[in-house]
Formats: sequence, C-alpha cells, structure tokens
Amino acid sequence: MAWLLDEAVPLWMSIGLDVAGIFSEAISQGGYPVVAARRARVPARQTYALLTAYRLGAQLDVERLLRGVDRYFADFLRTDGLFRSLLSHDGMILSEGAALYDQAFAMLAGAAVSRHSRRRAERLAYSVRDCLIGSYRHRGGGFVESDRPTTQRYSNPHMHLLEACLAWIELDDSGTWQQLAHDIVDLALTRFVGRGGALYECFNPDWSPQAGIAGRIVEPGHQFEWAWLLTKWANFARNDSVYPIADQLQKIGEEHGIARPRSVVVDAILDDFTVLEDTARLWPQTERLKAAVARAAREGDGWWAIAAEAGKTLERFLRTPIKGLWWDQMSGNGELTGAATASSLYHLVCAIDTLDQAIHRRLALLESRSSEIAVIGSGAGRNASAGAGEE
Repeated sequence: MAWLLDEAVPLWMSIGLDVAGIFSEAISQGGYPVVAARRARVPARQTYALLTAYRLGAQLDVERLLRGVDRYFADFLRTDGLFRSLLSHDGMILSEGAALYDQAFAMLAGAAVSRHSRRRAERLAYSVRDCLIGSYRHRGGGFVESDRPTTQRYSNPHMHLLEACLAWIELDDSGTWQQLAHDIVDLALTRFVGRGGALYECFNPDWSPQAGIAGRIVEPGHQFEWAWLLTKWANFARNDSVYPIADQLQKIGEEHGIARPRSVVVDAILDDFTVLEDTARLWPQTERLKAAVARAAREGDGWWAIAAEAGKTLERFLRTPIKGLWWDQMSGNGELTGAATASSLYHLVCAIDTLDQAIHRRLALLESRSSEIAVIGSGAGRNASAGAGEE
C-alpha cells in the first residue's frame, strides 16, 4: 500500500499526466514519458486506477484528474457516444473504430468517476452501455468486437465488460447492469470454457475456437482473472454452481501456468497445457494474487500462502531504479525489462484494492469472533461464581 500511495501515485500524477490532461502511455526506467500513439484504454484505465487509489487514501488533485477525463472526452469521444480507439502522440486520429475492449474500460472508469461527477459518469458508462445494447449485440451471443468488419471474436473484451458491470452493480441496483453481467457469465460458461475446463481466447463468429494455434491458446493470467470475476459474480448472485468452474480455471493456472523456480505466471500455454510462451509480463502476476485472495476468503489459510507467493513475485517487478515504476516483462531466464506501461497501473491498483478489502474483512471477522469468545467467557465466569455462592 505504501508503494502505491507514496511512490506510484505521485509519479503518475506528475510525469504520467501532463498539463493538457493527457495521460502518458508509458514511463521509461529513466523517468521520462515515452512518446507513443495514444490508446483509448489508457486514460480510462488511469482514471479508474488513480481514483481507486484516492479511495484507498492517496493524496491527489481529483479536479485535475477529472480535467483529464474531459480531455479524454474531447480527444476520443465520437458523436454516437462511443470512444474511438487510437490517436497519434500529437492527437491525430489513427483509428476511428470503436472497440468493445475500449468501451468496457470507459464504463469501468465511469464507476470510479461516479463518486465525484455524476454527469461525467453517465457519459462514460450509461451512454456507452445503452449504445452497445442497442446496436452492437451479436447474433451468436455477446457483442461485436468492433464496428469495423472482422471475422474474429475474443473472450477478453467480454471479461472486461463483466468487470465494468460488477463495478456498477455495487452502485446501481436498477437491474440493467445485473442482466448484462448475467448474460456475459452465461456466455463464458457455455462458449469460452472448453471441455477440459480451460478458458479460450480466440474464436470464430459462431464462438467456435479458431483454427490452428490461435484457437488453442490459453492465457494463465486470464484463467486467474476470470476466476476472480466469476467468484465475484457468484458471491453477488449467490450462485454456488459457478464456484467449481472458477476453481478449475484457477487450478489450471496454478498447475500449468507457473514457471518454476521463477514462481511467475507465464504469458501463454496451449490447451494441452504445454508452455507456448515462457516470458512473464507483470499483469498476470496481479491476477494470480487477486484469484488467490478471493479463494482464501472462501476456503481459508492455504490460499493465503499462494497469495503471499504471488505477492512476493510481484514485488520483484516493482524493484526499479525509480520508485513508483515497474518492469513490464521477465524473460525466460529471469531478466526484467521494459518501460512501465501506464495500462498496468490498473492491474496493480486492482490487486492492492482486492487484498486490502480482504484483509479488512478478515480482521473484522477475527475481531467479531474474539468479541463472541470474550462474551461467552465472561458469561461462563459469572455463572460459575453464582453457582459457588449458592453452595
């Protein structure tokens, strides 16, 4: 927590957010913003991450951050209420297409913004959601990946759409977010998860796996991320039947997606569970931590040990020359490389938030049990004393 509040947030609110309200795509290990094309997902993720950090206690200028949201609207918002995908570093439109992945993060950002500006939150979330539901449903289930022609479909954008829905369910009980989340969970259980229990990435328009290697790819990081989200959904919906599926996803990640002795989550395996890519990016490590914490909340101490291991691995990525940054990737031989990509702050903040909430719930439970024991103990003492007096 101290790393986030004292080191990361001040750095990303200064070097990572310029006076014009533009979020940096990355910061080099030398401490300089990386000049790169600007993706729509970055301001959305940074808004969510930094406002979540503020909720956790970070000192930051919320109004300045909200001006960054206004710049996001000015640069990326199309006339139909959806967000275009890509600008050049100096603001020229490189892609007018609206990707489902980017709309999911706009809605997620809206959930964090809603605590500070209802008007901005509605533009980020309600307008986007209603446009998707009205115009972007796919006849095979779910939503189209983009308003640009494509024959490929992916589970990942729908995962983040579920994440946005779950964030909004905590704020809005009107039912639309709940129904949308239910539809995505049903799609995941019937289409994304294969017979072996693994969750696939790449599909044809009818949700059959793509031919060749692409249709066999299983990302351990997404196994963990889906496990965490499905557990959150099961907790909310009180649907115990979802837990075994989430547990199987996590089991595959733990048994086949961890490279020893590095103790890192690798980037990709195949559906026969052989390793395809033994590199390890930072973000899957955060997802392993979140999944382990969610499992520990249900099943106890054994999973806290897994969470602790994931946390120790994650700390290795945070040992950078400038505090508040991170290494993006670890090679197969354990070498850490890469600028700190802004989009990864969202993963780090979500992991810290998940752990913080779980610790507070656990402490509250332990305090409650201690109080009950104390009451029982004092009651037994009084009864024993009264009995002795009567004799």
